[in-house]
Amino acid sequence: MNQLKTISLRGGDFNVKYYREGSGEHLVFLHSAGGLPAFTPELEALSKRFTVTAPLLPGFGSDGEEHLHEEVQKLVFWVWDLLDALEIERPLLIGHSFGGMLAAEMAATEPRRVRKLVLAAPAGLFIAEHPTLDFFAMTPEALVKAAFHDPQCEAAKALTTPPSDPAAATEAIVGRIRALAAAGRFMWPNGDRGLNERLYRIKAPTLLLWGESDRLIPPVYAEAFRRLLVGAASVRVQIIPAAGHALFAEQRQAALDAIINFLND
Repeated sequence: MNQLKTISLRGGDFNVKYYREGSGEHLVFLHSAGGLPAFTPELEALSKRFTVTAPLLPGFGSDGEEHLHEEVQKLVFWVWDLLDALEIERPLLIGHSFGGMLAAEMAATEPRRVRKLVLAAPAGLFIAEHPTLDFFAMTPEALVKAAFHDPQCEAAKALTTPPSDPAAATEAIVGRIRALAAAGRFMWPNGDRGLNERLYRIKAPTLLLWGESDRLIPPVYAEAFRRLLVGAASVRVQIIPAAGHALFAEQRQAALDAIINFLND
């Protein structure tokens, strides 16, 4: 990943690190609980067509999470404050999983500021008959089995194979724990923070993108989101074959093609 930029918000309460590359229309990408570096190939590909901004969310590399008090709405305002500081008025908005939940909340809070919305396997809803899995309680091995269509693929193996250098291995473990703790502040135990009561406010054309083999947040949730997006200008559901929750890692080109086609329509 290219060198990240830094900006201070709210009189220094938050020092935000963010990725910024490309030219053209503004596109904002919100990462999942896996953190931003995992999406480097996607960001680089999208930056060939758009001006891509992708912040490290609080607890994932940007500091100041103690000021958010585990409230999703405060995190929403944090992102909008960042976009205001960067003079991004009306972006294309993409989020995956935890980032998808945040993107949906942002679009519901400021419905006229989002030009188009891409929600890739977003968290935020809970259906008792089809419960999401509690990935906060999973071992890395169990999480990989649940998140990937093929747990033996190279991307999956990379998540469970620690670096050979002991210091790097320790850093990777600590980083994973911190990332889960940061996401858990806003999602534990099941990600339901009342988003279902706010989705009707979203106006932007929306793409719901899902891996066909997603076991963490099953594809049945795509239909649940679609039914609740009653105010959106349009809603498109696209299921990616041979992909689980980690759809970008397993089927990167198919996911990118779906996103770019939607954004260019």
